Amino acid sequence: MTQLMNAVVLTGHGGPEKLIYTQVPQPRPQKGEVLIQVGACSINNADLNIRTGWYAAESGFQEILQDTKNNDEKTATWNQSGIKFPLIQGSDIVGKVIAIGEDVNPEILNQRVIVDPWIRADTLAAYEYIGSEFDGGYAEYAVVPTTNIYPINSPLSDVELSTLPCSYATAENMLTKGRISAEDVVLIMGASGGVGSAAIQLCKIRGAKVIAIVGANKEDLAQELGADYVYRRDEQLAANLANHEFTVSLDVAGGEYFNLAFKSLCVGGRYVSCGAIAGPMVSLDLRDLIYKDTEMIGATRLAPEVFQQLMGYIEQGLLKPPVAKIFPLSQIKEAQKFFQSKSFFGKVVITPC
Repeated sequence: MTQLMNAVVLTGHGGPEKLIYTQVPQPRPQKGEVLIQVGACSINNADLNIRTGWYAAESGFQEILQDTKNNDEKTATWNQSGIKFPLIQGSDIVGKVIAIGEDVNPEILNQRVIVDPWIRADTLAAYEYIGSEFDGGYAEYAVVPTTNIYPINSPLSDVELSTLPCSYATAENMLTKGRISAEDVVLIMGASGGVGSAAIQLCKIRGAKVIAIVGANKEDLAQELGADYVYRRDEQLAANLANHEFTVSLDVAGGEYFNLAFKSLCVGGRYVSCGAIAGPMVSLDLRDLIYKDTEMIGATRLAPEVFQQLMGYIEQGLLKPPVAKIFPLSQIKEAQKFFQSKSFFGKVVITPC
């Protein structure tokens, strides 16, 4: 008989009603795959972006919600390709290997693992992502290629570890592409979210000076993570930033703060973006790009060495992932609503029960 498991299934683009908590057949590992009993899986902006169709350049958020008839054919994923429903989302998987497919070393059985969500290919354009092109971890069990699992030796809990694969790997990728070193002064715009709070810690590991921009009442937490200066997003922000000269700007926000983050850079500075949670449409004066010899860098796909470097930090005990709140899988809608509030610092995590 087919074994069933609890899971959250995304049935199409639209609002929270497209998320269905139900029972589905438990997956079976095929050749080169393992079956993981999920311990925890955290929420990311990508989950909401895929659900709402935000990635489709031709479609705005409200349009997606109002007319979802033909959105399956829209380019509504991070890589501007179509998406297949039903889909189990959730990229940040941590858990225990309980079964293996053919050609998998049996020594991995019963080991706790953390999952690198990037399914790599020969070309960047062919990269895929767990929880987007493949079923992910919003379920009791998940099947993952053995090339994407890392046995983990850490005193951190499954909940804490599940905050790392997307946010911390994204931040580490930004730092790698931005070539951040101890010589840099780094502006982090959106420093209270998962990627931003990770970037604070990862910059300090490299010895860089960090100026973190956060929402109200989040200053103390950013300082605890090591930020040298912390400023609120308020009417005084431009004046506060004028007191510093930045070599690198790490921006996860975009929107109305883009020009402030970009114009604050010194001559020869590097602007690195991994997201646009405050809005994807910005204005750019090309003179600021050309005559200051500024580099603009997009950071999405990452090399396996980036994730391996992150694993080293974990096992050395160098990271302190902040967890804002934990929700059971059955409360995925409430969890995403809380996540959208942006009233917290750190990560929101889902557990199977």
